[in-house]
Amino acid sequence: MNLKISGMQIFWLIFSMNLGMTLVMTLTSSLQAARQDAWISIIIAGCIALLIAVLVTQVARLAPGQSLIEYSPLILGKWLGKLVIMIYLVQWYTIIPIVLRQFTDLVNIMLLPETPKELIILLMVLLLTYATYVGGIEGIGRCSEFLGPIIMITVLLVLLANSNHIHWKNILPVYVDSGAKHIVQGSFAPASYLGHSVEYLMFASFLKQPRKGAPYAIWAVLFANLLVLLTTIMIIAILGVNLSPNMWYPFFEMTQKISLFGFIDNFDAIPVVIWMSSVFIKLAVYFFVVSYGTAQFLKIGNWKLLIWFIAPVMFAFALIPQNVTEATTNYLLRYWVPVALPVNMLGLPLLLLIVGKWRKLKP
Repeated sequence: MNLKISGMQIFWLIFSMNLGMTLVMTLTSSLQAARQDAWISIIIAGCIALLIAVLVTQVARLAPGQSLIEYSPLILGKWLGKLVIMIYLVQWYTIIPIVLRQFTDLVNIMLLPETPKELIILLMVLLLTYATYVGGIEGIGRCSEFLGPIIMITVLLVLLANSNHIHWKNILPVYVDSGAKHIVQGSFAPASYLGHSVEYLMFASFLKQPRKGAPYAIWAVLFANLLVLLTTIMIIAILGVNLSPNMWYPFFEMTQKISLFGFIDNFDAIPVVIWMSSVFIKLAVYFFVVSYGTAQFLKIGNWKLLIWFIAPVMFAFALIPQNVTEATTNYLLRYWVPVALPVNMLGLPLLLLIVGKWRKLKP
């Protein structure tokens, strides 16, 4: 059935989903809001992400071996439970085409400027369909065990190779130029991208030892946040806050400054490897979750049948945004940060935990 994963696979799944996308898609908004204090915003974002991880792992403990689709109606009642499921389905269905389009536009810009967007999207959808249909969550978990360490090591190498370009004066002054309001505002976007541990609500049911998965999820969030924090500090110290807030992808720009021994340079492909690996894991996870979750919700016995419906729908939806700004900024500002972060990642897990604990205590 390909539906069992280990604790280490949970670690690499969440770590990979959190790190690559956060580095590429959210640092600009933090730099624009908090400038040289963006690193403080990342610390706040990490605390929010850690709270999300603690909430969802505690919720999953209420019903070991069951997914969100199964225990939500048991905890909240039939109708409210189904409403909660539908809210999560909206999140899962909308994020896939957005990430597909982000991936496509970046590949167009960095690697294949002459290739039609439709072809890039189609190839990724075919790859996701194959990975989900053949491997299931177990196959995706094994991919994350291979790609996750590559992502981690590559980010560390980028940071190490840039260490000779650091200007610590760029970090100063602390707090004076931004203030609490802007620092907190700068934390929301990275917090929403570091909050992918919310998918643990579905992952936990596939664990070989459901009650022992929580530490792996929490450590994944901590490690991902640590690397995002170090990267943010390096970007500020190397690029400064006059340039970096105006860059679409400051992590890529920092990588272009790498020069080893004075003549080995052109390391532009490194961040693309990080990005593509992270995007693949993230999309594959969502592809599986939306297929399996929809099948459970509609009581369809063979969840793999839904892959053949979802794949063309996601392909079509990924073509709707006109450009990367519409695919990224609008979605981030209108749904992901103001809705998904407070509701899907914080509010609903807290509701499930409170009601679930109350039901267990109720005589």
